[in-house]
Amino acid sequence: MRAANRRETQPPRLCPNSRQCVSPMKALQSRSLLIATIAEVNTMLTRYAQTALVSLGLALTAPAAHAQEPSDEIILDYLKSIYTSIDVVDYKRIYEGGLNALKDVVVISYSLDYPKGPEGDAAKTSEFEVLTIEDDRLKKIPIMPLPVGQLDNVSVRDGRIYVEARTFRDNDKPCCPSEPRSLVYRESDGVLIMGD
Repeated sequence: MRAANRRETQPPRLCPNSRQCVSPMKALQSRSLLIATIAEVNTMLTRYAQTALVSLGLALTAPAAHAQEPSDEIILDYLKSIYTSIDVVDYKRIYEGGLNALKDVVVISYSLDYPKGPEGDAAKTSEFEVLTIEDDRLKKIPIMPLPVGQLDNVSVRDGRIYVEARTFRDNDKPCCPSEPRSLVYRESDGVLIMGD
């Protein structure tokens, strides 16, 4: 009687005729360990796959809450659509990031190479723009006022855009602005205005 009761209180084995039997509790623990190990391997493989994609130069999808920065191809297509009869040259991507209230912007500079005029001098001016993507469309942030002339340098520091430029004096030819100017732009209500 006692032997029979002892047998009934022990948990039944999964394979009563084998020496390699495990109790249901051990089987459950082993299964949980296996699932945890598979999950860890899956996470590790996902990380390796993402690293491989980045190293191959393939784009990863950005989270929906985070605005995606426009690619150079999108920006150049945008510039070509604006300047249909003027060549855009010397394109540079200056900065990516935030400018105070403006988030996920790209600051670019480029030159416009106009056809030669009657006197044989081709006008050449430079521009800088601040762009972002809003509602899946490229949006230009207004800059007031924008200097007309040639940009020697554009840089971004501490949420400000610093511009070294040459603007036109009264007797300058269209190719050659000569008035040196140092300008600083800051964000104000979603617009870039001049001033510290």
